[in-house]
Amino acid sequence: MIIDTLDNLEKYIKLHPDFKTVFDYLKLHNLNNMECGRHELKGNEVFFNLQEYETKPVQKLEAHKKYIDIQVMINGEEYMGYTNIENTKVIEEYNEEKDVMFLNGNVDKLRADNKTFLIFYPEDAHMPALCTDKPQKVKKAIFKILI
Repeated sequence: MIIDTLDNLEKYIKLHPDFKTVFDYLKLHNLNNMECGRHELKGNEVFFNLQEYETKPVQKLEAHKKYIDIQVMINGEEYMGYTNIENTKVIEEYNEEKDVMFLNGNVDKLRADNKTFLIFYPEDAHMPALCTDKPQKVKKAIFKILI
Protein backbone atom coordinates (compact mmCIF):
# COMPACT_ATOMS: atom_id res chain seq x y z
CA MET A 1 0.00 0.00 0.00
CA ILE A 2 1.23 3.47 -0.88
CA ILE A 3 -0.18 6.82 0.15
CA ASP A 4 1.34 10.06 -1.11
CA THR A 5 0.51 13.44 -2.57
CA LEU A 6 -0.36 13.92 -6.22
CA ASP A 7 2.76 16.10 -6.55
CA ASN A 8 4.85 12.95 -6.12
CA LEU A 9 3.18 10.76 -8.76
CA GLU A 10 6.31 10.62 -10.90
CA LYS A 11 8.21 8.75 -8.17
CA TYR A 12 6.03 5.67 -8.68
CA ILE A 13 6.06 5.29 -12.47
CA LYS A 14 8.63 2.46 -12.40
CA LEU A 15 6.50 0.26 -10.11
CA HIS A 16 4.25 -0.94 -12.95
CA PRO A 17 4.35 -0.35 -16.72
CA ASP A 18 0.80 1.04 -16.75
CA PHE A 19 1.26 3.50 -13.87
CA LYS A 20 2.58 6.00 -16.44
CA THR A 21 -0.67 5.64 -18.40
CA VAL A 22 -2.68 6.55 -15.31
CA PHE A 23 -0.39 9.35 -14.17
CA ASP A 24 -0.27 10.95 -17.64
CA TYR A 25 -4.06 10.81 -17.80
CA LEU A 26 -4.36 12.51 -14.42
CA LYS A 27 -2.05 15.31 -15.55
CA LEU A 28 -3.96 15.96 -18.77
CA HIS A 29 -7.60 15.66 -17.64
CA ASN A 30 -9.78 17.48 -15.14
CA LEU A 31 -11.72 14.61 -13.58
CA ASN A 32 -13.90 17.04 -11.65
CA ASN A 33 -15.65 17.97 -14.92
CA MET A 34 -16.18 14.38 -16.09
CA GLU A 35 -19.33 12.30 -15.73
CA CYS A 36 -19.37 9.43 -13.29
CA GLY A 37 -19.08 5.91 -14.64
CA ARG A 38 -16.47 3.67 -16.24
CA HIS A 39 -13.78 5.24 -18.43
CA GLU A 40 -11.40 2.99 -20.37
CA LEU A 41 -7.79 3.94 -21.00
CA LYS A 42 -6.58 0.55 -22.33
CA GLY A 43 -9.71 -1.61 -22.40
CA ASN A 44 -9.88 -4.04 -19.47
CA GLU A 45 -6.16 -3.60 -18.77
CA VAL A 46 -6.41 -0.01 -17.50
CA PHE A 47 -9.66 1.80 -16.73
CA PHE A 48 -11.22 3.85 -13.98
CA ASN A 49 -14.54 4.23 -12.28
CA LEU A 50 -15.49 7.78 -11.41
CA GLN A 51 -17.90 7.79 -8.47
CA GLU A 52 -19.84 10.25 -6.34
CA TYR A 53 -21.22 9.02 -3.03
CA GLU A 54 -21.77 9.89 0.60
CA THR A 55 -19.18 8.63 3.07
CA LYS A 56 -20.37 6.44 5.95
CA PRO A 57 -19.13 5.50 9.44
CA VAL A 58 -18.81 1.80 8.48
CA GLN A 59 -18.06 0.06 5.18
CA LYS A 60 -16.99 -3.39 4.00
CA LEU A 61 -13.34 -4.41 4.00
CA GLU A 62 -12.38 -5.60 0.52
CA ALA A 63 -9.48 -6.96 -1.52
CA HIS A 64 -8.82 -7.77 -5.17
CA LYS A 65 -6.75 -10.39 -6.99
CA LYS A 66 -6.60 -9.27 -10.64
CA TYR A 67 -6.23 -5.50 -10.35
CA ILE A 68 -4.18 -2.90 -8.52
CA ASP A 69 -6.30 0.05 -7.32
CA ILE A 70 -5.08 3.61 -7.55
CA GLN A 71 -7.64 5.69 -5.68
CA VAL A 72 -7.66 9.45 -6.23
CA MET A 73 -9.95 11.83 -4.35
CA ILE A 74 -11.37 14.52 -6.62
CA ASN A 75 -13.63 16.37 -4.16
CA GLY A 76 -14.07 15.98 -0.43
CA GLU A 77 -12.19 13.77 1.97
CA GLU A 78 -12.58 10.37 3.54
CA TYR A 79 -10.82 7.84 5.67
CA MET A 80 -9.75 4.60 4.07
CA GLY A 81 -9.20 1.63 6.29
CA TYR A 82 -6.16 -0.52 5.56
CA THR A 83 -4.62 -3.78 6.74
CA ASN A 84 -2.59 -6.56 5.18
CA ILE A 85 -4.85 -9.34 3.91
CA GLU A 86 -3.03 -11.80 6.20
CA ASN A 87 -4.68 -10.03 9.16
CA THR A 88 -8.22 -10.72 7.93
CA LYS A 89 -10.81 -13.47 7.63
CA VAL A 90 -12.91 -13.97 4.52
CA ILE A 91 -16.61 -13.28 5.08
CA GLU A 92 -17.62 -13.30 1.40
CA GLU A 93 -15.66 -15.54 -0.96
CA TYR A 94 -13.82 -14.11 -3.97
CA ASN A 95 -16.06 -13.18 -6.90
CA GLU A 96 -13.87 -13.58 -9.99
CA GLU A 97 -16.24 -11.66 -12.27
CA LYS A 98 -16.24 -8.59 -9.98
CA ASP A 99 -12.66 -9.17 -8.74
CA VAL A 100 -13.59 -8.65 -5.12
CA MET A 101 -13.78 -10.50 -1.85
CA PHE A 102 -15.02 -9.13 1.44
CA LEU A 103 -13.17 -9.58 4.69
CA ASN A 104 -13.32 -8.98 8.41
CA GLY A 105 -10.42 -7.46 10.34
CA ASN A 106 -9.10 -4.44 12.18
CA VAL A 107 -7.88 -1.55 10.06
CA ASP A 108 -5.72 1.53 10.40
CA LYS A 109 -7.41 4.65 9.05
CA LEU A 110 -5.71 6.76 6.40
CA ARG A 111 -7.04 10.25 5.55
CA ALA A 112 -7.42 10.96 1.84
CA ASP A 113 -8.27 14.33 0.30
CA ASN A 114 -7.99 15.91 -3.15
CA LYS A 115 -4.21 16.20 -2.80
CA THR A 116 -3.54 12.51 -2.17
CA PHE A 117 -3.64 9.17 -3.92
CA LEU A 118 -3.47 5.63 -2.58
CA ILE A 119 -2.25 2.49 -4.30
CA PHE A 120 -3.66 -0.83 -3.11
CA TYR A 121 -2.10 -4.12 -4.25
CA PRO A 122 -3.81 -7.53 -3.89
CA GLU A 123 -2.27 -8.05 -0.45
CA ASP A 124 -3.77 -4.73 0.73
CA ALA A 125 -7.23 -5.12 2.21
CA HIS A 126 -8.95 -1.75 2.20
CA MET A 127 -12.15 -0.15 3.45
CA PRO A 128 -12.91 2.95 1.36
CA ALA A 129 -15.57 5.65 1.81
CA LEU A 130 -15.38 6.09 5.58
CA CYS A 131 -16.51 9.48 6.85
CA THR A 132 -14.08 11.78 8.61
CA ASP A 133 -15.95 14.07 11.05
CA LYS A 134 -19.38 13.53 9.53
CA PRO A 135 -20.79 11.99 6.34
CA GLN A 136 -20.14 14.08 3.24
CA LYS A 137 -20.51 13.84 -0.51
CA VAL A 138 -17.25 13.00 -2.27
CA LYS A 139 -16.06 12.37 -5.80
CA LYS A 140 -13.32 9.79 -6.38
CA ALA A 141 -11.58 8.04 -9.27
CA ILE A 142 -10.64 4.41 -8.79
CA PHE A 143 -8.13 3.37 -11.43
CA LYS A 144 -7.85 -0.37 -12.08
CA ILE A 145 -4.61 -1.78 -13.46
CA LEU A 146 -4.43 -5.41 -14.52
CA ILE A 147 -1.61 -7.28 -12.83
